[in-house]
Formats: sequence, C-alpha cells, structure tokens
Amino acid sequence: MSADTHSSTEDSIPDVVVNSDSDVRKVRRSLQNEDGPYKRLSTSLKIDTSSDQSSGSNGGEGRGFTQSENDIESHKIHQNYLFGFKKWKSHVTTRPLSSRSEIVQSLYADVSEVKKITVSTCGFWNILYAVLFGWWVAAVYCLVGGIMYITMVGKDYAFFCFRMADYFLWPFGKFVYLAKDDSQVTSSKVNSSASQESETSPLVKHSTDSNTSQVNGCEGFWGRSGSYVWLILGLPLIVLSHVVVMCVTWLLVISIGTAKVHWRTIRQILYLPPTEVKTGDSFVMDLDTRRRKKKGEILMYTHNAVNLYYYKYTVDGMNIIFVNLLFFVILSLILGYTDHENEHYSGVTKVILGILAIVPLTYYIGMAIICISAQSSYAVGAVLNATCGTVVEMILSVVVLNKGNNSGSACYVELVKSNLAGTIIGSILLIPGLCMIVGGVKFHSQRFNHASAGISSLLLFVAVSGVFAPTLFARMFGDLECQKCENFAINSTNNASIIDAYYLHCTRCRTDLSGLDGDMSLYNLHIKPLVYASAILLPIAYIVGMIFSLKTHAAQINADYMRSLEEANHEGHQHSVPMWSRIKSLTILLCSATLIAFCAELVSDNIKSFFKSSGISEYFIGILVIAMVTELPEIINGVQFSLENNVNLGIEIGTNTAIQVCMIQVPILVLIDLIYPFNLVMVFNDVHLYAVIFSVVVINYTFQDGKSDYFQGAALFIIYIVILCMYYFMPIPDEVKCT
Repeated sequence: MSADTHSSTEDSIPDVVVNSDSDVRKVRRSLQNEDGPYKRLSTSLKIDTSSDQSSGSNGGEGRGFTQSENDIESHKIHQNYLFGFKKWKSHVTTRPLSSRSEIVQSLYADVSEVKKITVSTCGFWNILYAVLFGWWVAAVYCLVGGIMYITMVGKDYAFFCFRMADYFLWPFGKFVYLAKDDSQVTSSKVNSSASQESETSPLVKHSTDSNTSQVNGCEGFWGRSGSYVWLILGLPLIVLSHVVVMCVTWLLVISIGTAKVHWRTIRQILYLPPTEVKTGDSFVMDLDTRRRKKKGEILMYTHNAVNLYYYKYTVDGMNIIFVNLLFFVILSLILGYTDHENEHYSGVTKVILGILAIVPLTYYIGMAIICISAQSSYAVGAVLNATCGTVVEMILSVVVLNKGNNSGSACYVELVKSNLAGTIIGSILLIPGLCMIVGGVKFHSQRFNHASAGISSLLLFVAVSGVFAPTLFARMFGDLECQKCENFAINSTNNASIIDAYYLHCTRCRTDLSGLDGDMSLYNLHIKPLVYASAILLPIAYIVGMIFSLKTHAAQINADYMRSLEEANHEGHQHSVPMWSRIKSLTILLCSATLIAFCAELVSDNIKSFFKSSGISEYFIGILVIAMVTELPEIINGVQFSLENNVNLGIEIGTNTAIQVCMIQVPILVLIDLIYPFNLVMVFNDVHLYAVIFSVVVINYTFQDGKSDYFQGAALFIIYIVILCMYYFMPIPDEVKCT
C-alpha cells in the first residue's frame, strides 16, 4: 500500500491512495482503531485501481474511485459512473476551509494577516505592479494631498495621502496599521517580523473584524471639519483610482490578493481618522511616541503582487475564472443592444463578446443541473441531464435557425448542422484525446472501464447511423447538380467530320434534393419520413441504454466501483447541505438560459459581418468555435479527471456528450421544426458525413484494449486537427455563404 499525505493544516484531511482491495481493508481496520494513523482519513478516502497489478472481472481496473465525505457528494460521484449523466468535477456541497491545503487556505486569508516572507519582495511581479499601477496611484495620492494641504483644514488628510502614496508606490513588505491612544499600554515597541508577535501584551493585533474598525474610525471621522472637504475634493478621485486597479487585478485572477488590498482601502481605510492611520515597515514597528504610548491594529499587509494559485479560488462554489468571465456577459449585452446599427462597435467585436459570454453561462448551467441531480433520485437526475444537459446547444440552434428563417438565408441552417457535426467530432476526438495526453504524461499509462466504453461505442454507432441515415439516402437517390458542364468530342481519326464519342465534363458537382423546377418530392415523400422515424428511434435507444446501465446491468458494468461503494456505505455518510439548493439552482438555470438566448441572438445578428470581415469558412466557424465553446466545461472536467488518474470519466464525458447530441438534441430539433417550421433539412454535407463516421471508427479502435497513453491521445488530437484543416480549406457553395 502506498500512502500520500498531502500538506495540510491541523484540521485538514489528507488523502490515501490504495492499489488493491486488501489495502482498502487495511485502511478500514486502521480507521476503526482509535490510535490508527489513518483515523482522521475516514471522510476522504480515494481508491485507485489503476495499477497494473490490480484486476477486475469486467474491465473496471484503472478507475479512480473517490469516496466522498457526505451523502450528497456520494450521490453525485455515483452518478459520475452511470451512463446518461453529465460527468462533473466540482463539489456540490460546501467544503470546510480547514479541509483544504495550506496553499488554498492562504488564498482566503484576510489582508490584515501578517505572513512569513520566504522570498524577496523585489520580484518580477512586484516590479511589474509598480510599473503598471504603483507609480500613478502614488501620483494621485500626492496630487490629492497637495490639494488638501492648500485647503488648510485638510492638512491631516494631506499627510495621510503622502503616507499612502509612499505605501502604494511599493506596498510589498509594508503594512498599514491603526494607531490609537491607550494610556494603559506600557510597552513601547513592537517587533513584528511578519510571522511573530511580541511575547508580552499584544500591542499589534490583526484586524479580524473590519466592521469594528470602521465603527471606531467613524467616531473620529465625522467630528473633523476636514472630513467634509476630504469627501468632496479628495475621496472621489482616489476611489476611482482604486476601483480601476481593483477591477483590473481581479480580472487577471492571479493578482486577486492585490485587488483585496485596494478593496480594503476603499471599504475601510479611507474613512478612518487620518491621524491614526500609519504605515510601517514589516520588520520593526515603533509605536512609542514622545508623550504617550499607542497600540496598533494591523489593517493591511501584502508581500507579493501575484499568487499563481489563485486559479483555485472560488466564489459561491464557482471557479473564479468563470466568475470573472461574467464580465463579458454584461459587456456584450450593453454593447450589443445599445448600438444596433454598429456605429461605434463592429459586428466582429459583438460576435466575439457574445461567444465569450456564453462560456461562463454554460458552466453555471452545468453546475445548476448537477446540483439538482445530486439532490434527486437517479431517474430524475438522468432525465434532467438528458433534457437540460444540451440546453445551451438547443438555445443556440433555435436562435440561429429562427434568424435564418426570418432572413431566408441557408447560411444559418448550415451553421447549425456544422455545429452538430463539430460537437460530435470534438466530443469523440478532442476531449478523449486531451484526457489521454494529460493522463499519459502524468501517469505513463492508464486503464479505463472496457465494459462501459463498449456500451458507449455501440451507442455511438446507433446514434450516428440514425442521424446520418437520411444523408446516405439522399446521396443514393438525389439528383446531381453541377455548377458548370461542357461537351467534349472525341475524334480518333484525322477526319474532323467523324466523331467517335462525346463526353460531358462537369465541375463543382453536389447532390441536390430538389429536382427540375424545384421539385421536392424526393425529400417530402421519402427522406422526411425517414428523418421522423430516426427522431423517434434515437430517444428510444437512449432510454434503453440508460435502463441497461442504470438498472439491469449496473453491477456488471461497474463491478469494481459498486463493490467499493457498498463497502463504504456500511460506514454511513455524514449529511451535508448542498452548495446550491434546488430553488437556487433552478433560478440560476433559468437566468443563465435566458442570458444565453440574448447572447445567441447577438451572435446571430452580427455573424454575417463577422464572416465578411474575417474571411473564415462558415463550416470552420461552426465546427470549431460555435461547437467547442459550449463544450468547454466538458473539456475542463475531463482534463481534471485525467489528472486524478481517472481517465475513464474523461473519456466518457466526450462519448456521452456525442451520444446526447445525436439521440436527444437532434430529435428535439426535428420536433421543434415540425411545430414551428425553420426549413431545417436534416441532410448533412458529405464532409460532415465522412468526418463523423471516420471519427467513430477511430475511437472504437482506440477503445479495444482498455488502455490509454499519451501516444493514443496525441493520435486522436492530430486527427482532429487534420479534420479542422480540411474544413478550413474546403470550398463553400455560394448558396450557403453568409456573406
């Protein structure tokens, strides 16, 4: 048994990695022993069977099973291994901060906390901060300080501004403290080395309750005549400067610590009595004055402008990167719906902003769905994942189809079909390929559940055959339409009057569903009924697959996982409160879906301007940009699973997404077109047909041995890039061009 104990605080819970069932039993016996070394690991047990020495009767080896700390997390993790559910990485319950690593805990520390300096403060990022922000923030303080000094009544604020100018020019290794009169304090000097306080009475204390400081500060703030001059002449310009720096540093993520310093200044420091706010060196702070003693309360401290681990920071359970991307939602809606005629902003800008706005909304919808599913039964969760799991793609498709129906352009229908084909190809090749590359580089070789992959492979064949059967039918019985045809005569003798044969040379030919004079009888009488038949059969196949995986053969498909889950359930689970309740999740789901509809409308309204300016192929944009933007959460989750030696879930994320697109999204689009006609002809371009079928064949060949490594992942990724290049350089028929 190999055990890895991660660095953590006293209350943190390390993880144990075990490689066999015997190791699991050993750990459990140790858990039952009060003096056992793993007594405190009962809430975080990670079981990894990826070692070549482990074996499973049904090909389940190589699957990293994570036993969660509470019932809701266990329910969510269980769903991750069942077909029909969106695989999800994030926690759906609130995790205590004490259970996180020291690095993560430091991200949430108050800015008043003094930390031990282990590196020089003269680093690259600190110098970059001084160059980009520090000098002009200090200049603003000096300017305001000069103005306040001229007013005479604001001299105290003038000196306050000069002190803060010195601080913000280079705040690293310094702190801002509040010095108050206290005749009872007997000590005269406090040595604070950024990690230690005096062994005597705590003359310098951390400001853990900022509200108390604000109340005490306000008592001496409003009684000064200079405070009102400060509010009028000095505060607005300084607050504006801090807001600019705070917004920029917060959006950059890695500099959130600097943003917290500026936020504390706006929220508290600027409203304190100016004579009591001091700045000091981080090593020695002398609070002894000539006439009386003072005690200090640390308000702010920082030693580094950047912390690269802030990408792990979360706000209300959401990763900070996706929270920051909500900025593009607001920006795109403001610019898009206030400048309808593109007088100030181009259509290209609006399309890019609209696509960027869809990314965080997609993540919020996924989080809302998984929170509801984790609090529901497996049947309800499966239905919810099947119907709402593709809600983003459905909204985009319907909005674009509606735009095409109103404009009468075939470009929008082709964009939707390119989006469908691109989602299928990317889910089959890109997502598993990236997961195998990342997992193979870190773990050399990984194994996945061969039985589960076999079910997904078979369903992929069923799904693709149902979606592309009308296309094959049209290719066999449709008319051949060519852009240009010329007659050539063959003369094998020297006599020009004798012609042996004629032949017809045609260029740019394609299969067309309409006959002479626009006759659509082939499509209406033969192909459209086939489309409806496929739209009925595909959801039935999906339901059969869910019953097979969730009910009748769940134990055989996930034998190793089910056995581990049953053993863990004997110990019971701690009840926990979900991060998002059902009502909150449903509200976020509806709001995000509404905002996506607005953003999709913005993209569709300006897509022609985008194609005209960029000159990029319509097929390429549909295959790559529109398709993969909505799949970004799946890509991120798959890579995270692979980094945890759980490539099985990473692969299933891609295959199940492709299955849902074919068996759920396409039939729903056909149903919507039947109720509200969009002129959606479910016959795909030849390139879509061959690319999808080839991708399915390749991924099925990859699944044969139940093993993955970076070479297989690189092969899938390169094939995906080759297909993208093919779409980029392919000629576009004039009738489907958006320009």
